[in-house]
Amino acid sequence: MKKVLALLFIFVLSIGCVACSKKDNITEISKNLSNYDMTIDLNTESKTAFGVLNLDYINSSDDALNELKFHLYPQFFKEDACHLVVSSTKLNDAYPNGMSYSEFEVSRVKVEDTDAIVQYSGEYDDILVVDLNSNLLPNNRINIEIEFNFTLPNCEHRFGYGENTINLANFYPIACVYEDGAFDESGYNANGDPFYSDMANYDVKLNLDNSNYIVAGTGEKTDIKQVNGKYQTTFNADLVRDFAMVISDKFEVISDKVGDTNVEYYYFSDDFSEKSLNAGIDAIETFSDLFGEYSYSNFSIVESDFIYGGMEYPNLIMISADIENIDDYMNVIIHETAHQWWYGMVGNDEYTYPWLDEALTEYSCLLFYDNNSDYNLTHSQMVDVSKSNYTLFVTVYQDVLGDLDTSMRAVDEYDTEPEYTYCTYVKGVLMYESLYQLIGEKDFVAGLKQYFNDNKYTNATPNDLIFAFENSSGNELDNFFSSWLDGKVVIR
Repeated sequence: MKKVLALLFIFVLSIGCVACSKKDNITEISKNLSNYDMTIDLNTESKTAFGVLNLDYINSSDDALNELKFHLYPQFFKEDACHLVVSSTKLNDAYPNGMSYSEFEVSRVKVEDTDAIVQYSGEYDDILVVDLNSNLLPNNRINIEIEFNFTLPNCEHRFGYGENTINLANFYPIACVYEDGAFDESGYNANGDPFYSDMANYDVKLNLDNSNYIVAGTGEKTDIKQVNGKYQTTFNADLVRDFAMVISDKFEVISDKVGDTNVEYYYFSDDFSEKSLNAGIDAIETFSDLFGEYSYSNFSIVESDFIYGGMEYPNLIMISADIENIDDYMNVIIHETAHQWWYGMVGNDEYTYPWLDEALTEYSCLLFYDNNSDYNLTHSQMVDVSKSNYTLFVTVYQDVLGDLDTSMRAVDEYDTEPEYTYCTYVKGVLMYESLYQLIGEKDFVAGLKQYFNDNKYTNATPNDLIFAFENSSGNELDNFFSSWLDGKVVIR
């Protein structure tokens, strides 16, 4: 209880310190977005939860809609799911105590307070289809209420729990993006981050049965109180494209500010906590100068039980506690922080074009090191490592398996995780380095600034990125990008 009282005291002090200069702009833009209002009751012992989502959905398309579709990503963590959520080589790491599965159920759906007719589609009933009973015209709103419950798997992943943390990400029904006359129904995939979503506003209440737990989450922590015997934490997050939380009874928390942004570091086993916090602060400051200002008043870095190096969500990044090397840990913080620009503020279809956010995020790390010599990594060192790693991968792969498709493609089009990693991240760095050398540092950075400013708070396309670089450099770059993306460039 002392930890809770101390946390409440710190929280009350911080309320008056939240700057409003950035919030004003976000509040105005967020008026034309859908609103997710959620209450989640989580039992920390049984790892079961009950949730109620009230969605005030706005039809931002030019079409009348007679149905809405929602991703149900937890369906892929169930025992009889159609494919694994991690590659077969990662199973022991993801499930250290043996295979474990989720249960997930939508128990009730209402449209404007009336029980709705629903269906399921997708690879494994992972798309919830809600009949609206009538046409929802452009710019009109409708209320959808969805009750759902789930059991978390003992899995060190986005959705699951480990020895130290409970990770609640991609856990709720989220509206499918509607574009080009159809809803995007791309399912979960073990490769990459197979997500695509629109900007929205979130008000989330998490009710816990144990006062010892501290919660890190997307947005601002606006209230902590006891309600009906539960310990309730409330978050408000406007103008974000997803919502995630990490929960632990082992967290220590330190914080500092960069500009108007409060940066918090939640950790349980990091002996270099101040250094880790400073890496996030340096990254926000550097990327704000390079690309455009970070728009939010909060940013959380969270040490987590997580199978991969790190994972990005709006205003929150997960960093794996399994990373043993401190320099590698810093690099992951920097990479995931860059995602606040390339995924967070500028979104894209991560399923179809993973190179658009991942490769650009990885290359942004090189620009960070150009501007932060104290980190003892240089631009040229990282390029040399990327080139040697990529060429070695191609050589070994071809020697063992024969031909290799080196095109940069959708996450579900890679046969193996190494193919995805090397063609998206490592080759992506080499692609952007080639462009950097072609048009020069000034025009390259100017292109990224324009790409950010033109596409902030929207979902960008590859053509948007190409246009920005063409405009900054005066060069026609379609052939440049197509040669890299199609696998025509030979790297030696």
